[in-house]
Amino acid sequence: MKKLLTILVLTLLALAMTGCATAKVAEPVEPARPVIIGAEGIPQPDWVYKTVSTQDMHFETGYGKMSDKQNSIKRATVEAKNKIAAWISTQVKEVVVTYINDAGSGDNRQALDAMEVISQQVAEATLSGVSTEEVWVDAENGVWVLCSIPIANIEQNFEPASEAVAEAFVESEAAEAANTKMKEAFANLLKGAN
Repeated sequence: MKKLLTILVLTLLALAMTGCATAKVAEPVEPARPVIIGAEGIPQPDWVYKTVSTQDMHFETGYGKMSDKQNSIKRATVEAKNKIAAWISTQVKEVVVTYINDAGSGDNRQALDAMEVISQQVAEATLSGVSTEEVWVDAENGVWVLCSIPIANIEQNFEPASEAVAEAFVESEAAEAANTKMKEAFANLLKGAN
């Protein structure tokens, strides 16, 4: 009986201990990103390695390492502006290609010329609205800049350029419908491109 009582107590004790133990859910742990300290004692900002995006602004980064900080900032700013111009040009070309397809004038030289004119006009006109948001100097004295441009600038400059191109085409209901589609496609593309 004593043996049975001992077994019963040990079983109850084992069940009590097992019942109290809870399984911990392992939470995923993000790998620790090393903190990189720049030449001026400032940690590396996220925008140096991550794409920054907002609904009403487009951001690009640039890098420059020249003989001094001012020249490095100028070089980095030029690189960021070039990236912004390339982004704008790509967005506009995408819209105009859709427009050309909708207008049914795929091999029309006039349409291809219009695509180049409109993308250059928009890209050049909007670069005046680029501003430098932040500057960070890395440990080797290379300079990173974060530049931005308001999406509204691009939209404002797209309108006159698209009107000028639309006037160059022969007036017809199909051309008018395609022009409307082009403007709608550009507005939608900008909303989704941030």
